[in-house]
Amino acid sequence: MADDLSRTQNHLGGTMALDIRRSVPLITEIRGSEGHALVLLTGELDVSTAGGLYQEFAQLNRDGVVHVALDLTGLEFIDSTGISAIIAEHKRTASAGGELIILTPHRNVRRVFEVAGLMDVLNVLPPDSSGDATG
Repeated sequence: MADDLSRTQNHLGGTMALDIRRSVPLITEIRGSEGHALVLLTGELDVSTAGGLYQEFAQLNRDGVVHVALDLTGLEFIDSTGISAIIAEHKRTASAGGELIILTPHRNVRRVFEVAGLMDVLNVLPPDSSGDATG
């Protein structure tokens, strides 16, 4: 994870404060036409960035996009909030008669999907780690 950890000697009641600052934003690029979109994510998808992705997905819904390819080659980190955003988009596209395809997830993200049991739920290409981005 690409956090800047700033350890301070602020002692509050005998405990040390740890200040964690996110240094990697989520960059979203969307290309699309006529019900289809390619969404490229770069950076980190976590509690501090997932809200923006939910908004992007909501705009795709308003635009009538039901087929989404989500390229995770440049996504180096994902937490449970990010997973929730992806699962919500998976459910939305499926209920609208479309699909969500996950493309070449970074090895860190693929590992999270595997541990969470999502490889059997999400359409991840390639289906094994042979074509994964390694960052």
